[in-house]
Amino acid sequence: MKLSISTLEQMFSQDHRLRVFNDTVPAGILVISVEDGRMVFSNRFFNEILDVNAVDILGHRWRELFVDPEERNQLLQGFAERGEVRNFELRLRGRDGSEIWGLASLSEIPIEEEGLLLFAFVDITAQKEAEAELRALADHDALTGLLTVRRFRHEIEKARTRAERDSSRFAVLFIDLDRFKTVNDGMGHEAGDLVLQEVARRLQRSVRTADTIARVGGDEFLVLAERITAELVERIAARIVADLGKAFVLPHGSAHIGASVGIALYPDNGLDPHTLIRAADLAMYAIKHTGRNTTAFSRR
Repeated sequence: MKLSISTLEQMFSQDHRLRVFNDTVPAGILVISVEDGRMVFSNRFFNEILDVNAVDILGHRWRELFVDPEERNQLLQGFAERGEVRNFELRLRGRDGSEIWGLASLSEIPIEEEGLLLFAFVDITAQKEAEAELRALADHDALTGLLTVRRFRHEIEKARTRAERDSSRFAVLFIDLDRFKTVNDGMGHEAGDLVLQEVARRLQRSVRTADTIARVGGDEFLVLAERITAELVERIAARIVADLGKAFVLPHGSAHIGASVGIALYPDNGLDPHTLIRAADLAMYAIKHTGRNTTAFSRR
């Protein structure tokens, strides 16, 4: 005997235990027909999570709710292998098109010889958003918004994979500001922070759109330039020196600094992030001993 949507709704509204289950379980509940994948019941919490009315979704196939069909396939594969799935992370699509992250569980509930699936969904979107914010804080410098060194190293690893595949080269530039200490000492740390923020903006204008910039800390910065030649990276480095050599207009005067830029090339000067950053750093320090405010390639 097949149960219609209206019959299931009656069951949930008339049976006290089912009604309590429907109204109090703090999870979205969806009942799906095994035969055709149509949704035959949704509880109040499920409707609220997706911001839908039951009449808008019941009778439709539940695959329409998924952001990524592959996530549904993996859920069903796990169910087929183990007979149930618990706490599987996936995304559903809300009424407004938003992605809703949840922990999903799937099990079978045979009722009067009709195969039905019980899909439970706990909304974890807020948790996912908080995790993303924490990752962004870990990956980006709070003052300038540039990448951190930790994230920059990951970008070098990815650049190496692409370079190996394309037989291309990339460069790491290590930038140290000249005379920045005089700004901090003479005009205060607030002025120094304004200069660092403007340095970040000028670096973004000096390099190519696809290049990656990070702040090491203090007055040191890094640039990753992929698919590049020695001649091109030298021009980019020279442009950085020129742009950072221009006056910085501040609320209570102007500041004049410069930049020393060390350059390391992959694979010439190293194969891994640590070696390449170190090579560019040493090239930069060599400049500090010979006059500053210029560029130099690593000789490692």
